Amino acid sequence: MSNEIIFDEDEKDCLQELMNIAYGSATAAIADIIDAFATLSIPTIEIIDASNLKSYLASNLDMTTPHLIATQLLNGELSGENIFIIDSNSAISMAQEFDLADEDMEEEELHDIVLEITNILSSSITSSLISEMKAHATFSPPSIKTINSIDDLNEEFISDYTKVIIISTQLTFEAQNINGTLMMLTTDKSILYIKNVINSMLEDF
Repeated sequence: MSNEIIFDEDEKDCLQELMNIAYGSATAAIADIIDAFATLSIPTIEIIDASNLKSYLASNLDMTTPHLIATQLLNGELSGENIFIIDSNSAISMAQEFDLADEDMEEEELHDIVLEITNILSSSITSSLISEMKAHATFSPPSIKTINSIDDLNEEFISDYTKVIIISTQLTFEAQNINGTLMMLTTDKSILYIKNVINSMLEDF
């Protein structure tokens, strides 16, 4: 199975192009719905062993401050989960950007703001991929938790995966120093589905 889910350069380039389109849709969705200018960096694509996910996050996150992690499960031909990670200071700045923050803002209110961003990003990106790949997927309501270290992530976080495609980007709001990371974790079955669709696309060129 592991050899089957290794992407060659042509497959990876095609997936990269599909993700560029999807992330463009997400940027437009934020501008339309929240009326705030944001940029999404060109997404990077990596395939890693699920057992290395915690160490991957540990090396890519600055855990000197708490982080909010919002997840949304996907089911169908595209199955897995979308994960939005943002440090607590950036989350507060994001709330201020939308004029939703005040001195008495509680953690639950901050969670609601991050959940809304997650829902917009997750649904717009996945909907674009579904359209391009002629696939089917359903969304579960997003959930959120605050972590103070990578060890706060439960092992169940990776139990459904052998290998995962990590498609990540940086979400940046120009007016304030706000930075968040969106990742898509995809099951083995969905990785094979994506490969088949991509190869059909490549054969048409």
